[in-house]
Order: sequence, then C-alpha cells, then structure tokens
Amino acid sequence: MVVSASKAARQAKRDADKGTKKTAASKTKASANASEATSKASSVNGDDGDDEDQEARDQAKINADIAKLSMQEDKDGLSDRVTTGVLASLPSSRDVKITSASLVFHGKVLFNDTTIEVTYGRRYGLLGENGCGKSTLLKAIEKREFPFPEAVDIYLLNEGAPKTELGALEWVVTEAENELARLENLAEDVLEQHGPESPMLQDIYDVCVLFVHL
Repeated sequence: MVVSASKAARQAKRDADKGTKKTAASKTKASANASEATSKASSVNGDDGDDEDQEARDQAKINADIAKLSMQEDKDGLSDRVTTGVLASLPSSRDVKITSASLVFHGKVLFNDTTIEVTYGRRYGLLGENGCGKSTLLKAIEKREFPFPEAVDIYLLNEGAPKTELGALEWVVTEAENELARLENLAEDVLEQHGPESPMLQDIYDVCVLFVHL
C-alpha cells in the first residue's frame, strides 16, 4: 500500500506533537518531584522546626514586652515613673508618713507636694476616673519608689479578678487561702519524696509565711 506524501506529512506532524506533549508532561512531573523532594529535605533538615522555634521566640518577646508595659517599665526594665518623697515617720514605725510626695508619669504630673499616710490596721481604697493614676501610684509604692521602710511588707495584685459573687477583699482572701492550701500540699509531697533537708521546702515555707501575713 502506497501512502501519499501529504498523509505521511500529517502522520509525522501528529507523532511530533505527541512527543512534544509527552516531553512537556515529563518535565512537569520531574519539576513536581523535585519540589516535593526539596520540601521533604527541608523538613528533614529541620527548616519547619526552625520556623516554629522562631515563632516561639517572637511570641516570648511579645509577652515580655507586654509584661513590661503592664508594669510600666521601658525596654531596659527601668521605671517609666518619676517620684519624690521624704519619709517623715520613724523607719521602725508601723505607721508610714511620707511628705513632699510627687508622681510624674510620662511627663504628666499625677500629684505634687502631697502627703502619703498609711496607718497600721486600717484599710484604704483609691477612687478616681480611669487613667487618673490609681494603678500607677500602687505600682510606684510596690516598687518602693516612695521611701516605705523595708520593715513594711508590700504585695501588689497586678491583675483584675474574674467576675464572682465575692467582694474584692473577700476574693483576695479566698485566693490567698487557696494558694496557701496548694503550697502546704506541695510541701507535703516534697517532704515525702525528698526528705526534710530538701532546699525546696524552705522556699515553699517562705512563700507560705507571706500568705499567712495576708
């Protein structure tokens, strides 16, 4: 059978097109395989782990920055507050009187030439609009930026309480009692597992004493 020249040409063209498509498909598959191999190699070499570690480090830095902002500290841990005050009471006295007290926060004068008096056995509350400096004053006192004697213990609850049926003071006392019970149970576990000479016991007992004073 004799094949015409035109038919032979068409057949040759179809064969050539098939070869081109097959080659292109092979190249695409090879490229996909290479990409998959690269991805697997990256996973094996720990690239994914490095990304996760970096994310964890970034999140830790953000949390640290937020904590500094909450405590009104700059990036170096220095206070953003400027205070003055003179201790007018005896350092050994349970009552504290500080005269010529002033507090400046980021250039804003919150109060100036004021007397701060804290009498033993009395409870005090701070009333004022949001942003007037109530928390800033408490943080300055907690950091002893005012000259409170070292004999006076200062504890700052630097977070809001969840919504409950308890009053503010009752909630604080309840939380302290719960934490004291937890520490006492922890001390018993340490005593059983590590004995009475464990250095962890003294640390736990020191914290327990703080809660007992509350």
